[in-house]
Amino acid sequence: MTKPRRKVFTFAKVVTVLAIVFVVSLGLCGVTSAISSASPSQQNIYIVIMFAGLGGSVLSGLALFVTVIAWIISAVAGSSKHNAPAPRQIVDDKDDKDQLS
Repeated sequence: MTKPRRKVFTFAKVVTVLAIVFVVSLGLCGVTSAISSASPSQQNIYIVIMFAGLGGSVLSGLALFVTVIAWIISAVAGSSKHNAPAPRQIVDDKDDKDQLS
């Protein structure tokens, strides 16, 4: 029979998504600032979009930092709770008694 899967919070997936959002929002901020400098007539619209991208990058960067710290803490806490396997008995007491009789 197969064991039921535990529900585990996967930090790797969260970190990947946050890193993608961070990079995309930084790219959006850079592209928007380049476009706004090229066309000064509609600069106000691009400035709003640029600040939205900057806000997204700041928020996703903070979330990424907090998630990585939580991942490290949970890894340290999980490794300290790891129970070592019980020592194996090489010689059983029953076997010695059976051989003497």
